[in-house]
Amino acid sequence: MTDAGQGDKHDAEPPNAESRLGELARDWITLWQSELTALAQDREWREGWTGLMTLWAGAATAAIGTAEALSRHDPPRRARPDGAPRPASSPAAPDAGGDAVERLHRRIAELEARLAALERDGQSGGS
Repeated sequence: MTDAGQGDKHDAEPPNAESRLGELARDWITLWQSELTALAQDREWREGWTGLMTLWAGAATAAIGTAEALSRHDPPRRARPDGAPRPASSPAAPDAGGDAVERLHRRIAELEARLAALERDGQSGGS
């Protein structure tokens, strides 16, 4: 008879506090699932988060690119074991973009001259 009584105790529901805690956890999860579902359906919220994620991705890409560029052009300096000074670095290569800039300046001057000629022709033709 005692065995049957003990079996009923183990098969019964957990103590009231544990039951209420489990119920609270289920309710909390249900609440957040419904909130997140509602937010996912909100167009403005999605657009805002999409924009934010795009900005973060761009910032991460820029940071990675900057780190890679720095590591290629400026290797880490390590102290020489004997403490001897390093030789002076070679001078920087001349800017190859200078020629392109000069060509662009010439092209802009040509276009401005053509535009001025067109304006003169338009004014003289209308008088």
